[in-house]
Amino acid sequence: MSTPASFGLGSVEVEICNSLMPILDIEPSKIREGFGALYELQKKHISKSHQFKLPKELGMDGSGQVEQMAVHFFYPDGYEKNPSGHQYPVIFYIHGGGFMVDGIKKLPREISNRTNSILVYPDYGLTPEVKYPNGLKQCYQLFTGIMDKTYNPFNDLNVDQGITIVGESSGGNYALALPLMLKLNKSPFFSKITKVLAYYPITDSNFETPSYNRFGENFYLTKEGMKWCWNHYTNTDSDRNDITCCPNKATVDQVKDFPTTMIMTAETDVLSSEGEQFGEKLSKANVNTFVVRMLKTIHGFVSLDQTDHTVACRVGMDVSMNFLNNISNETIFNENNNKTLLRLV
Repeated sequence: MSTPASFGLGSVEVEICNSLMPILDIEPSKIREGFGALYELQKKHISKSHQFKLPKELGMDGSGQVEQMAVHFFYPDGYEKNPSGHQYPVIFYIHGGGFMVDGIKKLPREISNRTNSILVYPDYGLTPEVKYPNGLKQCYQLFTGIMDKTYNPFNDLNVDQGITIVGESSGGNYALALPLMLKLNKSPFFSKITKVLAYYPITDSNFETPSYNRFGENFYLTKEGMKWCWNHYTNTDSDRNDITCCPNKATVDQVKDFPTTMIMTAETDVLSSEGEQFGEKLSKANVNTFVVRMLKTIHGFVSLDQTDHTVACRVGMDVSMNFLNNISNETIFNENNNKTLLRLV
């Protein structure tokens, strides 16, 4: 059996792995309550919030009534000093959390600052109250509203030069599924996506991949935990045949013309194989693709507060921010200290 120590994980990562509590018998709503205090504290990262009206069929409470979805906006430091009417490039950020809990706000705050962009963060409906595909469709509705300029509450979103999509974990699933949904619907906004960045994304419901079989226990995110998440997220097993549910089910032809994409995985993450497999599929479709595996680290390494100051997080953030900022990563990959930490897949 593989153990965290045998893969050279640092003390912070080992502590996270060793302190993991089984959650499979807890209701998702109780898990959200447990994270409630953390999320309240994390609100300090948000610059502004606004409401977005959803159609009744996507209502957040399932009552059939029109509902409002909260949308958070992260502004780079110093935005208050800009003159009225100043506009920023936009990053559409989709948080992770197993489709069932809200995301940690540390990562979107850093991305906003390091790209000098407004980061748009939808509070999409969470499972099991909102199951596939409604959470994704809520993101689709908001994305369309931003791109057709019917939703620009503070008049400072500039999408004329395109838009970037970023997501992590289950949000990485949405970040890859959203372009596929736009393409399937022949949306003119598919071609307006300039880049996609997916950190350790969920791309499939196949629990027998090499990484699932090697790291399915003892490494923070477990095989049984992911089965539990999938069972709450989907209504039936047939949902998992949809490419907007499991992007890895898409054919090479279906991902043709996908935006330039970076997929960043973690070596000891059960999701690493499926993320890298999707990246390989993009490459076969001649999509400009970068797949980076961070060694000696765990799922969540760029989003968890505990791992923020680890070498893996800092190097991973430098690589991904260079990608978003159109800066070459050649120097980072050629540094001797990073050759035992980074691998281009």
